[in-house]
Amino acid sequence: MTLDTGSHLSALTADSEAFARLAEEHLDRPVESCPGWTVADLVGHLGGVYSWVELVVQAGGSRPEGHRDAPPEERADLMTWFQDWRDRAVDALTTRAPQDPAWMFVAPHSTNIGWWRRRQAMETAIHLHDVQTAAGQPTAVAPELAADGVDEALTVFLPGYLQRQPVAGLQGTLHLHCTDTDGEWVVDFTGPLPEVRREHAKSDTALRGPAADLFLWVWNRIPTDSPGLDVLGRREVAEAMAEVRL
Repeated sequence: MTLDTGSHLSALTADSEAFARLAEEHLDRPVESCPGWTVADLVGHLGGVYSWVELVVQAGGSRPEGHRDAPPEERADLMTWFQDWRDRAVDALTTRAPQDPAWMFVAPHSTNIGWWRRRQAMETAIHLHDVQTAAGQPTAVAPELAADGVDEALTVFLPGYLQRQPVAGLQGTLHLHCTDTDGEWVVDFTGPLPEVRREHAKSDTALRGPAADLFLWVWNRIPTDSPGLDVLGRREVAEAMAEVRL
């Protein structure tokens, strides 16, 4: 179900290059999925993320002491700044082995370079979608990468989010099923904390669709009533997921 770290690194490299090319041509366009932001703001955000990743890698298994870099005040310097941090982050993740230690910001608070390769592949994929949509040139995320992104969102981020911010409407069991590649999950909300299982099982609510649509859905980029998604059972449970902002 999950891609290997080499595939994550390849996706990060290709998608960050595509992001830079498209963003440079549309810096003043509004980004619908990030209210109040233009593409230039999105470039500043992603470049700052890459600067943080470089710090994380350099710190090994310890939490980095520095802070992410702020984008330059001069618009003319923005893309050069972005490209520099993008190159440094990709180089840092490429020159370390996947099993090398690296701090992470969610439990269990320490992991490895492979985890960060995956995280940055997904961070870049979702923001490439953002800039493509802003430019009026949306392109579907590759099914295997998208399914892996759904898995990351559900297994890495969702349990911790709901522990901090419970959502009353999330009840029973929710089954997500990719229709164009391998990928099925059951999210069980019946216990004190949500449990995510990678399996096919009858559930109170089911959400089916292409992996790219499920990926955009879990990251709040498209609504539950999008044409590519099919909801079975208790629709209100699927709708409640919109309150989860990972």
